[in-house]
Amino acid sequence: MPPFRQWGDFFPGWKTPTDSIDFHDRLISNLLYYQTNYLLLSTAVYIIAGFKDPVGVGTGTAVMLAVFLLSAYVGELPPIVDLKRRSPFTFLIINIIVVHFVAKAFVGVGTFLSATAISLAVTVSHASLCNRKVNEVACIKEARELKGTPMGFLLRARGK
Repeated sequence: MPPFRQWGDFFPGWKTPTDSIDFHDRLISNLLYYQTNYLLLSTAVYIIAGFKDPVGVGTGTAVMLAVFLLSAYVGELPPIVDLKRRSPFTFLIINIIVVHFVAKAFVGVGTFLSATAISLAVTVSHASLCNRKVNEVACIKEARELKGTPMGFLLRARGK
């Protein structure tokens, strides 16, 4: 795991991205650099949600883990691989519909999904608006070092 960044470094200043390239570069750079802080922040969100509805968060976590593992298994079947290749948007819509019905069927999944949505919103908002003062050479060096971390693995799996 990369080191925890000090909170003063975590909140250096805000600046909206100028274009989509700036947005993408800043998002990837900050996701890699602050990944331990984002993990701690997301953990805090789940703990707070757990105080509100402990059984719901536990049930939601178990159910969504089962859905994720099942979708990973089904996603490797030849007809599904073909569907993902031909129409990734259709595959995404099918996944959203399945998660929606699972969330309606099991009590507590809504709490888990709400905590997940809040965590993702805070993480993406911070990563896209946080304006660190680093030069390009330092960014390239840092990106190489952080590619073997959990966030680097997730970004490579998404093709970034």
